[in-house]
Amino acid sequence: MIGSIVTKDILISTFQSVNGKIARRSVDIAAFLIWGIMTIRKKQIYYLLHDVENLTRIKNKENPKLWAITSIIIIIVVPFAAWMSMTIPFLDECDTKILVKSLSFGFDLVPDNCYVLFFVVFIREFFVYTLRTTVTVVYVIICCSLRNALNTHSDLGAKRISNPNAEIGYVYFKSYLQTHERVLSVLKSFEKTMSLPIFLIASSDFMAVMFGIVRLDPLNNLPRYEPHIIKYTYAIIFISLRGIVSFLCISTAASDVHEASKNAKDVQKDMLKQILISGEKADIQELVHLSISHSNPPFILSAWGAFHFTKGLYLPAFGAVLTYSLLIMQILK
Repeated sequence: MIGSIVTKDILISTFQSVNGKIARRSVDIAAFLIWGIMTIRKKQIYYLLHDVENLTRIKNKENPKLWAITSIIIIIVVPFAAWMSMTIPFLDECDTKILVKSLSFGFDLVPDNCYVLFFVVFIREFFVYTLRTTVTVVYVIICCSLRNALNTHSDLGAKRISNPNAEIGYVYFKSYLQTHERVLSVLKSFEKTMSLPIFLIASSDFMAVMFGIVRLDPLNNLPRYEPHIIKYTYAIIFISLRGIVSFLCISTAASDVHEASKNAKDVQKDMLKQILISGEKADIQELVHLSISHSNPPFILSAWGAFHFTKGLYLPAFGAVLTYSLLIMQILK
């Protein structure tokens, strides 16, 4: 919302294109799409959460209560902070009148615009940011749960390898791989269900960071914008910081799943070597099964296939954001 108002104040024109109006409502459009996708896939999400819970029970490790408490606090605080940053600077009736007219598509329907602004912005930010934050928190928690499941399973295998008295045969290795495949099937379901909502959220986070860089103008390339930006500084800073923190949380949690999958593959490789060294005989079908299972690459979560969450994503992502931000600033200049 604030992005649309700032754009309207700075780049005001007599004729506004349809594309411009859609761009200024991109946050609302993204929130609506996320809500629609999550509503359509509610059964898949239910089964996914059920499968994740079953995995944690198998490993005898429940999710810490601190996760639930922290998640609830974040889901409550973020929309409230958004509401505060977007209403407190606008205590003047003239300023709030401009914002209310923008929210009401140009109609000036009420005399007391400040109270209307506080109410309308609260309802809007509560829906938009509560939805986005909830989806982000759920995604991060599921990533952490699956990461812990992979790491716990890998630790059991590593301990058995390091124990000289423990025997690792084809029967045990087959059972070990079956458990790993169960975790992998949940990961595939997770990727299929949540990759599109996360793509919308991550893309919006990128746009938020770019928006903050361009509007705050750290290089002072657009000095004529400064008078228009002062009142929106708190909102712009909040939007940008929220975008950075959101993307870092998502990418860190998802890339940890990839690292845990790599670790699991390393443990499987060590087990297979120990079995081959032991000289235990097995039929050809068992050997083919072991070979196929071991040849699969580590699992990587993605944002709808647009980009993959690995440790190497951070620098290219923020480099692209800075590059496009500077390009936009040069165009506006």
